[in-house]
Amino acid sequence: MRNIAIGLLGLALATGAARAEGTLYERLGGEAGVAQITSEYIDAVANDPAVNQSFEKVNLKRLKKMLAEFTCSLTGGGCVYSGDDMKIVHKNLKITEREFNALVEALRVSLDRHGVSQRDKNALLAIFAPMQRDIVEK
Repeated sequence: MRNIAIGLLGLALATGAARAEGTLYERLGGEAGVAQITSEYIDAVANDPAVNQSFEKVNLKRLKKMLAEFTCSLTGGGCVYSGDDMKIVHKNLKITEREFNALVEALRVSLDRHGVSQRDKNALLAIFAPMQRDIVEK
């Protein structure tokens, strides 16, 4: 009987810890955190003359809003992404592997700045990584 009680207590604690941990979206800081992270990494790339060619005619305010919404929808935040798919959005932008990698690095820097755990960084990058084939054209 004692072993069953200890087992149930362990299960209850583990379940509570999982609930307290929340979704990836929550661990990224929810709406405010995702918006700030998104703004930082987009600004970093848009202001880097080595890789900012694709941002010349982009409405950065709208881009940040859409990317935050997109991130929310993919990380358990409950948002519904209202934009087009990645292939359509990036068509004819001629984004290179170098530009894509610069954006990923800017994202990593922003995540580090916000104290996001390695596990959560990896989880977010695993969500975004398959989109590379729809974004990079050259």
